[in-house]
Amino acid sequence: MTFSINFNGYDISALISGFTAIDRNIGSSWNNILSDSVSRYGQTFLRSSLSAKTINISFIKSGVPGDWVEIREQLAKVLDTNEPAPLIFSDEPNKVWYALPDGAQTLSENITSLLATGTITFLVPKGYAESVDTKTLNNDNSGGENGTIINNADNSVSVLINNNGTLPIFPTIKITPTAESGFFGIAGQNVLEIGNPDEADEKRKTKQTTIADFKTQSDFDTNFVDATDRTTSWETNISPIPNNSKLKWKTDGIRMSTFSQAATWNAGIQRYDVPKDSTGQYPVNWHAQFNTFFIQNNARQAGRFQLYFCDENKQPLAMFEIFKGGAGQNAELIFWLIGGDNKMHKFGGDKPFNASTGKAPGGVTSLFDVAHGGQAIIKQGNKISFYWKGVAYSYLMGNAGSSTKLAYVYVVEASRQNYPVINDMSLKSFKLTNLNDGYMVNVVNKYQPNDEIIVNMDAKKIIVNGQGANSDYITGSDFFSIPAGENQKIDIVYSSFTTSPPKIEFSWKERIL
Repeated sequence: MTFSINFNGYDISALISGFTAIDRNIGSSWNNILSDSVSRYGQTFLRSSLSAKTINISFIKSGVPGDWVEIREQLAKVLDTNEPAPLIFSDEPNKVWYALPDGAQTLSENITSLLATGTITFLVPKGYAESVDTKTLNNDNSGGENGTIINNADNSVSVLINNNGTLPIFPTIKITPTAESGFFGIAGQNVLEIGNPDEADEKRKTKQTTIADFKTQSDFDTNFVDATDRTTSWETNISPIPNNSKLKWKTDGIRMSTFSQAATWNAGIQRYDVPKDSTGQYPVNWHAQFNTFFIQNNARQAGRFQLYFCDENKQPLAMFEIFKGGAGQNAELIFWLIGGDNKMHKFGGDKPFNASTGKAPGGVTSLFDVAHGGQAIIKQGNKISFYWKGVAYSYLMGNAGSSTKLAYVYVVEASRQNYPVINDMSLKSFKLTNLNDGYMVNVVNKYQPNDEIIVNMDAKKIIVNGQGANSDYITGSDFFSIPAGENQKIDIVYSSFTTSPPKIEFSWKERIL
């Protein structure tokens, strides 16, 4: 077979009579950098590098002087390039050196023998050759000579690349999502990450939603249950009241139905379990409205009505109490708040009223008779507000209160030993509004189906749909190469919510030293 050399698309062998020598050497020139200091036993090695490669080609051209004029002109034309051009030898047809002429190119003309000899010197700045063809591995040719792509069950793709060169390669990677994703990570000798690994497929929005509106016996029987989890009420200005009596719906609301006389104060307790919203959270901001009936029909009656609003640990956030401790007309509304000692403390002072009329001193409007009794508590952030005669009494709970959730509501009704219970004491209605009811909405994620994401490891560039996107690069990650050898593994991961793996394509030029 005739040996040929092609440079920049020209067949040099067609211009000459033959090649007499080719000096391609072994690899390139190695440069070892040593420290300047010399010890008794040599110098310290610092680093090594490869220089540009030189290739010398010797040739002959037979003929007469007129023939040599033509060869000089033709070779000069072929070699006239101002940037590296492909240089291919016929004994290595799949390998290309990107070279350009270096120094003086010689031609010695012997008129006696009618034979000219010449030398062409090429410089290969990179110092290595590349494969003529671009290697491609994608989902369609997976399992072939270039490697294999495996879609794993753990939201990752494993790519096994056959790098048949002798040097590492810097591939261009094309990722085509088949489903939404906010993030891609490419892991090999290093890790390159793009997008946002914390991006979610949904985000939480809020609205006001009424989650309880109880007015009938069926409402209360279904939603308020005997609080078997409590043996007593919480401690206030007196010891906790034992849970030794019973509450049930009667006439107009939840009332005491059975009475114990075992202690000074004896109570029945029921509990309402506040529902979570569709995002699995209890209300953080809420508005409770309730109607209470507290009217005596003789001055010896006594009683306590309490409504506790508790967190997920059943720790009270606030409590509303109507209290009459003995004989007479004097009763009072009391606002209670949890303190740093985990005990209930009065807030805003006692609000007195007449237990027989339900009227506050100097007032003309009944507060707790059959036609009235409306009360409210609102929590917004770290602020809790009670209402008395239309005036808000607000308390700041501290920063922790802004995230405290409402999970349980307890109603406590108590009678006093040796005193008849308040004749008309009941919880007539209860309404609860979640002021930040959560629901999820879809997020349009950063990477959409059929986007084209290009990662050029060599140029250190990221391109998305034809536009430069290096801003997608996550600081701390880095571009990297793939070593020579069979089955070099690269893992590609993506967002956990992504429903199907992306299509993958790796393309590269093998590099040969």
